[in-house]
Amino acid sequence: MHFTVDLGKEEPSDWKKFLLKSEVGTIYHTAEYAEYAKKWAGMRPQFLRLLDSKGAIILQNLSFEYDRPMTKIPSSFRRVVQKFSKMIRWNYGPVTESSDALMFFFNYLKSTKGKMYGMTHPLMQLPEIDFIKEPWGTFLIDLHKSKDVLYENLERNSARKNIERSIERKVTIETMNESSLSEYYALLKDSKDPQQKKNYDTQEIYDQWNLLKKVGFTGFLARKDETPVGGLMFSYFNNYVNEWGVARSEIDTTEKLYAQDLIKWKIIEWGVDNKMNWYDLTGFNPNPTSKKEEGLLRYKKKWGGKQYGIWIIKR
Repeated sequence: MHFTVDLGKEEPSDWKKFLLKSEVGTIYHTAEYAEYAKKWAGMRPQFLRLLDSKGAIILQNLSFEYDRPMTKIPSSFRRVVQKFSKMIRWNYGPVTESSDALMFFFNYLKSTKGKMYGMTHPLMQLPEIDFIKEPWGTFLIDLHKSKDVLYENLERNSARKNIERSIERKVTIETMNESSLSEYYALLKDSKDPQQKKNYDTQEIYDQWNLLKKVGFTGFLARKDETPVGGLMFSYFNNYVNEWGVARSEIDTTEKLYAQDLIKWKIIEWGVDNKMNWYDLTGFNPNPTSKKEEGLLRYKKKWGGKQYGIWIIKR
């Protein structure tokens, strides 16, 4: 089957409408996410569509072109290799229900693009393609189920016990707002860079918040005696929940408050109450190669979701 390629730098007027019709349409393909990535990661968005012979939209994919770091290349050679240094990247795509369109999409990439790094959606079936494919994975929690059923699905001696401990230790959870973003961001910076070796621009978190909340973005902040001890943001575009930015304090660790466990359960409850479809616990290596990866797999597994495969596609 032949398709026509429509490729541009700006969002078509009905781009979002197609995303909302597909089970695999996520926030990573919205114009708002493109604007955020363009400003803060220096990426150049590319809105790609495939149209069938009747002009109907069959596939969409938001990818980003960016220049790979050339710090290891001598400065005298950088201009020579500059045109070969570009890479295409996308996340959780492409968005389509058609296997024919998927094949056409990857054949198109193979004939027109160079280096690339893409990740498929866990609910998407990938046909056989001539690319490097690395297995990745995630757990999806089905939010159509009742809270009682979902709570019973949690591991008793880990997830449930930690939630109960957190409540007993007087940890409270609140919905984030623009006023509490600075508290969350301070926790996030300490989590990522406890030695304070990097410089962070606080404006990024406000831009992320203000851009993405237009299409479904919020977060929960955990407190103990009014002190912030943990936080987690999440997107929910198209009723699909994705985690963003785990922030955990030293107090949470040393006092064993288990704030992150309580936050996760509150997200599950919020998802059921707000008629979400899936809660995606983000990626992990299904074939762990270190103690850290093994621990991450155990942690995600304890929430009672179903394991799904993801493919990292490289060229």
